[in-house]
Amino acid sequence: MRREVELVTTGAELLIGRTVNRHPFVLGDRLGSVGLYLVRDTTVRDDAASIREAIQSALGRVDIVFVTGGLGPTSDDITRDVLADILGRKIVMDQPALDAMTARYQKLGRVVTEQARRQALVLEGAAVLSNPVGMAPGERIDLDGKVVFLLPGPPREFSAILEQHVLPWLRTGVGGSVVAEKLFLLCGVGESDVANRLEKAGFNPPGVEIAYCAAPGRIEVRLTSLAGDVAAVEHAAAVARPLLGDCVFCEERAEMEDVVGRLLRQQKATLATAESCTGGLIGHRITSVSGSSAYYLGGVIAYSNEVKIRELGVDADVLKKHGAVSEEVARQMAVGVRARLGADYGLSVTGVAGPTGGTPDKPVGLVYMAVADKTRSWARRHTWPSERDVVKTWSSQMALDLLRRRLQGLLKDES
Repeated sequence: MRREVELVTTGAELLIGRTVNRHPFVLGDRLGSVGLYLVRDTTVRDDAASIREAIQSALGRVDIVFVTGGLGPTSDDITRDVLADILGRKIVMDQPALDAMTARYQKLGRVVTEQARRQALVLEGAAVLSNPVGMAPGERIDLDGKVVFLLPGPPREFSAILEQHVLPWLRTGVGGSVVAEKLFLLCGVGESDVANRLEKAGFNPPGVEIAYCAAPGRIEVRLTSLAGDVAAVEHAAAVARPLLGDCVFCEERAEMEDVVGRLLRQQKATLATAESCTGGLIGHRITSVSGSSAYYLGGVIAYSNEVKIRELGVDADVLKKHGAVSEEVARQMAVGVRARLGADYGLSVTGVAGPTGGTPDKPVGLVYMAVADKTRSWARRHTWPSERDVVKTWSSQMALDLLRRRLQGLLKDES
């Protein structure tokens, strides 16, 4: 069986901008662990002709096809019906899936309607893949030398069935040699700067592919051997590591808040946050990590100058002289919240998120951030002339990275 895999996703909401399709990202990432890789992703509307053409085309090119979406109880959930027609199979009720649905509905105090029962229908002869977090089960349909996986569209359900049923089955021998990969996540440097840094050093490891992926506040560098040459990838990583330097915040797939949380936990340290332009986004990210109550004490969203003065102890004269968006105020916010909540570290952000409020001296996108411990503080100035949500995302990321650098002893003494 060939190693190429295709994905067909159905759903009009994915094509009109209402929902972001994350299935290719999840599937492409996880297939590498079983020696397979995603070569094509096709998204179509909930239209029988479009779904039929997409599935048949995929089956004509590859041996493994994933089809997702359109397994719910509504009239536009027709994916199962189209696939049954393509393969010439009947649609039957799966009793275990119906029993599981009935039990789940009873816990919710609901009654299983005839419309809801549609979610327990499957293709005759399919291997039914139970859904641990939803109603509609997944299915594996074995054809002559080919396999079709039919999975629910909701991301949690898609991922749960993928992890619990699909990947273990693929590991039994369907997959090829496992791809060897090393990941570097960087913050505080641009994608072109990273590429230039490696290219200037003549970094071109034989048998290892280099790939870059940029997102607000982070750059992903992947070193990959499709042949599964672990030694080659490890050697390439050893060469790349000093070239990338302290911009690397992690060597596994994780978020900055995960990294900072681990460092705080390891050092038995606590954190408090003071946010202005980010409006609580930093606190939200920190508390998205399970167990963050062990190190995060809380935060103050000080949007107005009055709150900065009253709750954080920012000097009114400093505010008048330098303005709310200034290094001086950022430092006092970090120092103030640390003292106010009794934390080991205080982290602050103040800036102009836009699109209004900018001036020639303090344009939209100008942000100051600071981190303080018991003896000193460190501050940084950044400018991101972009949309409001991007400014907030960048600000939260760079503020957490400033804290990460302090926790790793990478900051020079300031006061």
